[in-house]
Parts: sequence; C-alpha cells; structure tokens
Amino acid sequence: MSGEVVSIEKALNSRCSSGFGPRKSHFGTFVNKRPPETVIDQIINCLNIPRFSTGKLLHWLEDEYLFLGFENPKNPSAERVLHVESGMQHEAVYLACAAEAVGTCAHNLGTDGTSKEGKTTTTKHRILEIIDPYGASKFTTRAPGPEKPFFLGKNLTTPSRDSGIECVTQLPKLTTSSRSGPPATERDMSQLLWAARGRTPHFITIDRWKHMWGLTVPTWGGVQDYTSVYLVKSRKLYRYVNWTKEFSLMNRTLREKLGWTRGNPTHDIRFVGNVDASPHLNGHEKAIVLCQNEGTGRALWEIGYMLENMLLQATSLGISYESKVFSVDEASELNEIGVANAVAAVFM
Repeated sequence: MSGEVVSIEKALNSRCSSGFGPRKSHFGTFVNKRPPETVIDQIINCLNIPRFSTGKLLHWLEDEYLFLGFENPKNPSAERVLHVESGMQHEAVYLACAAEAVGTCAHNLGTDGTSKEGKTTTTKHRILEIIDPYGASKFTTRAPGPEKPFFLGKNLTTPSRDSGIECVTQLPKLTTSSRSGPPATERDMSQLLWAARGRTPHFITIDRWKHMWGLTVPTWGGVQDYTSVYLVKSRKLYRYVNWTKEFSLMNRTLREKLGWTRGNPTHDIRFVGNVDASPHLNGHEKAIVLCQNEGTGRALWEIGYMLENMLLQATSLGISYESKVFSVDEASELNEIGVANAVAAVFM
C-alpha cells in the first residue's frame, strides 16, 4: 500500500504487533479501516510456506479475522511439526503485513490452540490499516534506542537492517534448502541469528516492559524465554543473546513492580561448552539450532517464527543452506550431547 519496495531486512526490523491502545503500547496503532482486498490476497498468498510435513494446514477468513490452524493428525509427532509450520504461517502474516504497510495482531486461542471438530486453530489475525508507527513512516532501518541503546557484542558483526531483496515477493517462494549459493560466512551467520531473534526498535507493551525493545519475532504477552537459539560450529556450542542481562527473578520483579528492566538490547553469542554434534548436522559444519523451553504449542509456534525468518534471510543472503525439523528420536539424541529440547535447525 505504501508504494515503497520493502526489503526482507527492513520488514524484519519494522515488524510489530498493532492495537487500538496507547500510541506506544505496541508501536503500531490501528485505524479502524480494512485494507483493500488486493492487499489481503497478497498476505494470504504469503501463507505458502516451505513444508516439513504432509499434514494439512488451514486458513480461513471469518468476521474480519484471518484464522490459521491445521487438521488434527493421528500421529502426535506429526502434530508437533504442524504446530511449527503453523507458526511459520503466523510469521508470514506478520511480515507480509509489515511489507504491505498494514497492521496486524495475533489473538491467542490457548497455549496449544483450540481443538474442535478434527482441527486445531492456532491463532486469529486481525488485519487493519495503521498510523505511521515510526515517526512519519511505516518502516525503519534503525537499531533500538536511544532510551536503552543497542550494544553490539564482541563475537558477532553488526546486523544489516536493509537490502535490495524485496520481502513480499520472496515470502511465497521460500524453500527448505538451497545449494545454489556460496557457503555462509561469519557475517552471514550473524545476520541469520539476528533474523531469528534479533532486537528491533519497537516497544513491547510499555505499561509492563518500560523501554524493553521488541524482536524480529512476535512474543506471547511480551514473555521472552519460551524458546532459545544456539549456534553449533567447530564442535562448540554457543547461545545467542539479545539482551545484556539474564531474564532473572530480579529482572522480572523490577519489571512488574517498577515497570523497569535491567540491561540493554544486544547481538552476541556466549560459549556454552564443547559438543560433538557432527552426526546430527546433515554433513554440514555449522548449524543454528532452535530449542523449546516449555512443552507447549506456543513454544513450537515461536520456533516456526524463527525458522520462517531464517529461511527468508538465507534467501536474501543468497547462501547455501538446509533446514529440518528434528524427529522426537533425533531431539532425544541431541539432548544426550547437551543440546536440550531441540526442535529445528538451519544447517550451513
């Protein structure tokens, strides 16, 4: 709708939830006006995600909401993958809306979705036009700040927040792997980590998270620790960090009682330990592994958000990559070597 060509990185950096609340409640304020049908059609077209299963994903429009879900499979392991894939569709809606300069907000239907009549509904999106959330623009390429400045870590390069690759045209074309490009460089790995879960300039519910910067992915109620991101390379395991302080009990208490959060947004990795994950890397030398920290559908959806972002970012970078959702047995084997609760990975 804006007429501006919005790159993959600009869409990731500008993506935010919207609502009818105060101006900075989500940094996206709805206008009670539905976008043109051509825009809705473009957003729905972006639901064509790369697949890891043969299960049936569902979407339908009802009462001004876009509902997402899947037909319930007989196999619990297949349901796990469908939750991830449904999360990929959630994120595709967010990114398509960001690229089309319209607002959206995912309305929760339970931590595992709502199951009825043989199908599970994982979310419903309201899609409306919005007030320019970033000054006089619906997009931004700046880093978080200045209230809590962005601190670049010591181990990763500065993430790019713009490029020449358009987002909305690439979303429906994503694939689970590509062997046509060069191997990923250290800079590429840094960019993929930012795409998965990097810090962005919008606020998260200012009443609860004063100056707590948002992410490239949506969060359930602003909570930051349903999932974790790890980098495996050279037989070493690193944890990706995007905030300088741990989300400790002290941090939670300060946030809830004083509306203030310790720390600053960052982009870094921290060494966890030595690990021989080579049997699980599909013949590759490096991997970004996505892990769940609780056994819920919402954690699996969040895995899907990050996976969708990384496949999109890999497309922008033009690198060779491969991705997979681990089976339950594969996840158990990774547990044994110290990579806990792994769900999916992108190999390089």
